[in-house]
Amino acid sequence: MTLRIVVPDGPLWAPSLELLAAAGAVDGVLDGAAGPAARGGPALPVRVTTLAAADVPSYLLLGAADVGLVAKDVLLERASGLCELLDLRFGDAVLVCAIAPGAAARAHRLGRLRIATRHPVLTRAYFAAQGVHVAVVEVAGSLERAATDGLADGVVELVDVPPDAAPGDPPDAARPRVAELTVEGVVATSSVRLVCGRGARVLHTAELGALVARLRDLIV
Repeated sequence: MTLRIVVPDGPLWAPSLELLAAAGAVDGVLDGAAGPAARGGPALPVRVTTLAAADVPSYLLLGAADVGLVAKDVLLERASGLCELLDLRFGDAVLVCAIAPGAAARAHRLGRLRIATRHPVLTRAYFAAQGVHVAVVEVAGSLERAATDGLADGVVELVDVPPDAAPGDPPDAARPRVAELTVEGVVATSSVRLVCGRGARVLHTAELGALVARLRDLIV
């Protein structure tokens, strides 16, 4: 039975396809040709579709796809209830909280912080756990500019982690991207996960098991 796989567009698209190809997940839809031979076995019959990263969970939840590659921060933000099958160990990133100069004093005076982000759910949960009241400002453009222009007191932003970063490095690794702000803490860490809907896990047990086994061999 053919597995319907969805992958995110953007910077995660190429490494996602490279990993699937190495696992023998052949897709004739994208390039009109069979993929490379799998390591340790014949090709797996799949159909691969590229989606906006934020749409991948919806396709899986509603049964329009069987399995997908999704960044962990997207799963946490959407609280999707999908089944995580495997950490694919690429696309490492960290969601950091960074505050503009003078923001603490303004927050004390006003009784709350204004935080610009594209992760409102995780942002509210992070500050609620600290007992801090925040007003979330959802921004589509530059988050750092929102803070430096005075729209917000700080940001919660996803920042790529360098491949050679040590386990204790993420907050410092984030500083070049938020140079005018002070990184205060880590909200969440992220990497790409292989996930599926609950229905697909029942209907495609054998196919999912074969795909997971091959991917696990590649990333260990």
